[in-house]
Amino acid sequence: MTTSTGIAATIARKNILELHPYRCARDDYSSGVLLDANENAYGPTSLPTKCLDPYDNCNTLERYPDPYQIALKELYAKYRGHGMKPENMFVGVGSDEAIDLLMRIFCYPAKDNILITPPTYGMYKVCAKVNDVSILSVPLTPAFDIRAQEVR
Repeated sequence: MTTSTGIAATIARKNILELHPYRCARDDYSSGVLLDANENAYGPTSLPTKCLDPYDNCNTLERYPDPYQIALKELYAKYRGHGMKPENMFVGVGSDEAIDLLMRIFCYPAKDNILITPPTYGMYKVCAKVNDVSILSVPLTPAFDIRAQEVR
């Protein structure tokens, strides 16, 4: 278990904070045959890429990408500037994953709820259902303003 600080650590579910980070061979090695990854260590044949070397397929499609997205985060932090740091970024496979993770980490099933303001993105409802989180719905006004007085 890692010791977490900051506001997220004060509101995350206790069982989530008690998790040990998953470790795989990629944490310790970046090349070679990584049997635990269930990867094809040799990749596809070189014929589609027209490489001269039959053992060089000119790509790394047979490998899983870096699970920590370090290079991507470093490039993005450099691009954005303003003191942004890679360790303070989350990179996911779209907003669906981010919404689901937020609910799994911070909402207690059958206890917590989320607020949606229709019309809105449909995945909020889907993720809430999957994670057994209640939904409070306060539709926007016809001018698409929030009905703040109705939010409780």
